Amino acid sequence: MVKVRVTCNKNIIERFGVEKPAGWDFKYINYPCSDEELVEQCKDADIVFCGPVDYFRRGVIEQLDNCKLIHSLGVGFDKIDLEAAKEKGIYVCNNRAVNAAPVAELAVGHMISCLRRIPEADAKIKARGVDGFNESFREYQVKGQNELGSRVIGLVGLGAIGKAAVRMLKAFGCKIMYYDVFRATEEYELENDLTFCTYEEILKNCDIISYHVPVLDSTRDMVRKETIEMMKKDAIIINVARGEIVNNEDLAEALNNGRIFAGLDVIAPEPPTADHPLFNLTEAGKARLSITPHIAGTTDDAFIRMSEWSYSDMVKVMNGERPNNVVNGL
Repeated sequence: MVKVRVTCNKNIIERFGVEKPAGWDFKYINYPCSDEELVEQCKDADIVFCGPVDYFRRGVIEQLDNCKLIHSLGVGFDKIDLEAAKEKGIYVCNNRAVNAAPVAELAVGHMISCLRRIPEADAKIKARGVDGFNESFREYQVKGQNELGSRVIGLVGLGAIGKAAVRMLKAFGCKIMYYDVFRATEEYELENDLTFCTYEEILKNCDIISYHVPVLDSTRDMVRKETIEMMKKDAIIINVARGEIVNNEDLAEALNNGRIFAGLDVIAPEPPTADHPLFNLTEAGKARLSITPHIAGTTDDAFIRMSEWSYSDMVKVMNGERPNNVVNGL
């Protein structure tokens, strides 16, 4: 019998009723836990099914003697020691692009939320009722507001999510610039009216900058004091990728100082603590922040696809076939 050990939330996996491979032993383990406990619970696993932010360090992987596949439920896999798994002959797979559309959709939602200053108006009206409503109305008359179609959007990263964002933003008529270490084809750029440029050009010229990159040494703290200072006044920073891309302290300072707006679905670390800088903003800072709790890609539709694609890969591996979306070069 194939033994699958699962660190994912049971409710997420079970509530959609996606059919598992027949006759297999799926066991939900106690997680989070220490590495020692993780080894004990997974030592007999043929397959490990983990969440996209679950840690599988070298010391754990080296003791998974029966394991043939570690599969991330989502897109993220940066908490798994890929080299250790490769040395052990264990495939590591993710569900690349499985939630590209919903993540891009929320990115656009945060753009509109920040651009139309919804967090400030929403908080003011709910706190002060009719007085807040009237005050907010007057502020819009004085400060004005812009449409998304009149803004220059900068996409940092043009992978599956970035391209999904392009499809959505085209409907608004935005001018779109992008930066990526791999340039798109000329045909794709012409078809979508995209301008390829440097990251510095994105920072200096765009009204809204949306990040769609993985966590790498080159992407950590891409948003920090020095890069924020290069942005336009009242630029909007969107991060639906990974929290490590943003320096928390520098972003909080810029929000509190009225320098920029931000729409976030991720922060670092996760889970966060009560003393996190973004949970301790001034009232002025809070008014400039649109935030959700890392739910961009967790739609019901996406979760159904995640389970279906994951089970398909598991069956392939147990049949001696190569799975899809291998991320550790095996």
